[in-house]
Amino acid sequence: MADNVSQQLMDMWKKQVEEGSQAWLKMMGQGQTMDPQAFWRPFMDQGMAAWAKVMTQGAPSTDLMAQWKQFLDQWIAAWSRVLEQAMGTEAFAQAMGKQLEGFLNVASPVKKAAEQHIEATLAGLGMPSRSQVIALAKHVVQLEEKVDDIADRMESVAQLKSAVYGLEGRLDAILKRLTESTGTPRQERA
Repeated sequence: MADNVSQQLMDMWKKQVEEGSQAWLKMMGQGQTMDPQAFWRPFMDQGMAAWAKVMTQGAPSTDLMAQWKQFLDQWIAAWSRVLEQAMGTEAFAQAMGKQLEGFLNVASPVKKAAEQHIEATLAGLGMPSRSQVIALAKHVVQLEEKVDDIADRMESVAQLKSAVYGLEGRLDAILKRLTESTGTPRQERA
């Protein structure tokens, strides 16, 4: 008797899952607004009532539990197929877009108010806010860039100074040769 009742339960669930899946796909194709909770509530209530009836008729057998597991596996597979098909439709993409847009419309003012509240709290505690720390970090980076630029210029100046000292030594050597070749006394540079 338990086998017969459990088989009836299994058949009823399979039928309802298939009918529900087809209705779901039909709604997705027509672009109707879906309320999954309202759509599946009668199905779930009827299934739970049937399962409760089977459980009150006696202790569940191992065969009944195996059938229940088989049913759950089939149910998950059916849902996977239905959801895969439903999520691939344009109507689903539009519904998700509307859902995301609605969420962002609500979340944006809440986030802004929370940020203002946090900044006011941090100011009251004498602590820097996130925006102040970011501004400070930007200033530090700018200062590092300026220091690097100054260091590069100092290196260029040092190279020029070295080149000038090299030229001064050459000029002294040229003046010495000129003085020796002409025989005129050399004037010291100031």
